[in-house]
Amino acid sequence: MNVLINGVNYSWSNIKLVVAGVIVVGVTKISYKRKQKKEDNYGMGDEPVSRGYGNKEYEASITLYLDEWNRIIAASPNNDPLNAPAFDIQVVFGGSRVSAKTDVLLAAEFMEDEMSMSQGDTKGMVTVPLRIAGIAHR
Repeated sequence: MNVLINGVNYSWSNIKLVVAGVIVVGVTKISYKRKQKKEDNYGMGDEPVSRGYGNKEYEASITLYLDEWNRIIAASPNNDPLNAPAFDIQVVFGGSRVSAKTDVLLAAEFMEDEMSMSQGDTKGMVTVPLRIAGIAHR
């Protein structure tokens, strides 16, 4: 009997985040999505007669260690990550037992520069929302 019905799946250990050609090791979470408004159009009666499609919208964020964020700040123009020029982020999936795949977050920009820590925290973490112009699956 085959116990691994679906084989090996992707896991966090299969992901590398590449920004400007540099692997960023202090990232603990990456999140991104795209959505599109889709709406049924109605005519006579109460059933849809067609469907309309609106704009596509994108959302993204990264969570990383505070020291990694401080390195990004130091590399930004005038130490301000909100002034950094747009850049692509490659999310590279790979490993010896999974299929290679890359998602590219296009024209990413940092939207916030915030830090928060509380008594008892054992590590400094920052979640930074991103503005992206698209997602390319390669």
